[in-house]
Amino acid sequence: MKKIALFALGCATLLGGASTSLNAQEVSYVEDCTQGVLLNPMKYNWFITAQGGANMLLSNHDSDAEFKNRIGASAGIFGGKWFTPVWGFRFGATGQILRGLTTSDGAFRDPHSNSVIVNDKGVHLYSERLATLGPQAELMISLSNWICGYNPNRVYNGVLHAGGGAYWTFRHTAADNSWHDAHNRTFFAVLGYQNNFALNKHIDLFLDLEGKIMDYSTFDQIEESKSITAELGVQVGITYKFNKTDWTCPVTAVCPTWKYTDAEGDALVARLANADSKVRDLQRQLDNCLARPQKDCEGSNALATIYYPINVSTLSSREVTLVQSMARTMKANPDKKYILTGWADNYTGNEAINTRLRNERVNGVKNCLIKAGVPESQIQTRIDGNNLTDLGKKSAQFDRAVTVIEANN
Repeated sequence: MKKIALFALGCATLLGGASTSLNAQEVSYVEDCTQGVLLNPMKYNWFITAQGGANMLLSNHDSDAEFKNRIGASAGIFGGKWFTPVWGFRFGATGQILRGLTTSDGAFRDPHSNSVIVNDKGVHLYSERLATLGPQAELMISLSNWICGYNPNRVYNGVLHAGGGAYWTFRHTAADNSWHDAHNRTFFAVLGYQNNFALNKHIDLFLDLEGKIMDYSTFDQIEESKSITAELGVQVGITYKFNKTDWTCPVTAVCPTWKYTDAEGDALVARLANADSKVRDLQRQLDNCLARPQKDCEGSNALATIYYPINVSTLSSREVTLVQSMARTMKANPDKKYILTGWADNYTGNEAINTRLRNERVNGVKNCLIKAGVPESQIQTRIDGNNLTDLGKKSAQFDRAVTVIEANN
C-alpha cells in the first residue's frame, strides 16, 4: 500500500506542470438560458396595454345583413404581469359598439332604422346597435417561450390569452339621441392569439385575433331560442413594460479553446514525450518495489501509523486527532494490549540523533494515549533501528514514524 502511495505521489509531482498551465487559462462565465431561468422579484415584469379595433357580431339574423353593416368598434386597456417567461396575467376593461340585425321587438333595435330587409321566412329585420362596457381578466401563455425556449432577443412572440368578464349593456334611444343603460348584464368568455413584435426592451406592438361567446338572450329579449352568441374581433395595440423586463439565466462556465503556435505545439509534444519517459521510469521503479520482499512490521494486527517530518518528534494537531481516535478503540478493548514502535530513517542524521528521535516519537504517542484515558498497562513501547519501509533514500519520509499494532496474546 505504501509503494502505491509513493507511485501516486511521483505522478502528481510529474503532472504538476500541466495542471499549472491549465489553471493559467482564463475561464469565462456567461448566462445560459437553455438551462432555464431564475424567477424575478414581484416588482419586475409588469406591463400596461392599450388596444383598439373592429368586431363582428354573430347573433341571430346577423348573417342576413351586408358585411359592412356588421362591423363594430372595440377598445380596451389592461395592466398585467409576467410571473415567468411563459405564464402571465392581465386585468382591465373593454368597451364595444356592436352592430347587426334584429326583429321589430329587439331590445337593441336602432330607433332610427326602418325595415332594411325581409328574410326568407318573411320576417322584417331592422338595424341593431348596442354598446358594452365591463371588466375582463385573462391568463396569458407565451407559446414562443414555451415551445422554443426563452430568448431575451426574440423579436416575435406569440401569446395565447384566455379568460372572461362581464358587460354592462347600453342602448341608443331616439328621444335624446344618446346612450342609456339597458339595465341588463351578461357574462362572456374570450380566447385570443396576440402577435407581439418587440420594438425594444420596453415597447411591443401587436395584432390580436380573438373570439368571444356570451349570453344572447340579454341582447335580444324576444328571441331567446338562441341563448348563446359569438363575436369575432381584430385589434391592434401597444404594450409598455416597466422596470426589469427580461429574466436572469443560470451562469455556466465556458472553457477557452486552446490554440498553439507551431513552436508551442512542438514544445508541448516534447514535454509530453519527457513525461511519458518519466512515467515509464516510475512504472519500472514500482515493478521493482513490488518484486522486492517486503518487511511486514505491522502484520494483520496493525492499528495505525503516524508519520513525522524530518527531525521532528512532536505531534501535529492532525496527528493528535488520529491518536485520540486510536485511544477510543483501545479503551473499548481493555483486555487487549498494544505495541508502539518508534522509527527514524537511516539516510539522514547519525545514530545518536536517530535513536533520540525514535524514543521521543514513541514516548510522545504513549503520553498522548495516556492523556486520552488509555491505561498505561495496555501500552508497550519499543524502538527499531532499521528502516520501516526500506524503499531507498527517496522514500525516507515513510521511515519516520510510530507504528501501533495489537499485541499477540
